[in-house]
Amino acid sequence: MAAFDVTVPSGYTSLTAAVGALGYRFGAGSDFSDVIDSRFPGEGYKRSDMDGFKQFYCTGNAEDASDFNPLDDRVKVDCDMGRGASGGPIATTEAQIISANSHYETEGDGVSRKNDDLLGSEHGDQAVAVINEINK
Repeated sequence: MAAFDVTVPSGYTSLTAAVGALGYRFGAGSDFSDVIDSRFPGEGYKRSDMDGFKQFYCTGNAEDASDFNPLDDRVKVDCDMGRGASGGPIATTEAQIISANSHYETEGDGVSRKNDDLLGSEHGDQAVAVINEINK
């Protein structure tokens, strides 16, 4: 995860006012209902209509990717977007980012996609620490 602070030069509008922004909701766990996952994927899981130029989105629930492993802090969303979706926000319907698309699981060959799950990091304590440091 990375974050940065933008200082607005005198006489200019803020970056948020110019291009818009989503908020964030870090430290709230990994289970959320009604999330929106969006990006411009160049390929999809069992789809051929994704070309990297059109925006696609998925809606549904985000959940803990591994309830049985407390060291696995990933969020899972059922979404058929593939390469090119990385970095896209996974956000609540209140426009608060809870995670970002990172990867999907592959079969033993390391190439073939296992399922339609997209995974991202749960933005927990580490994310809160980064935001708190930026906001000092």
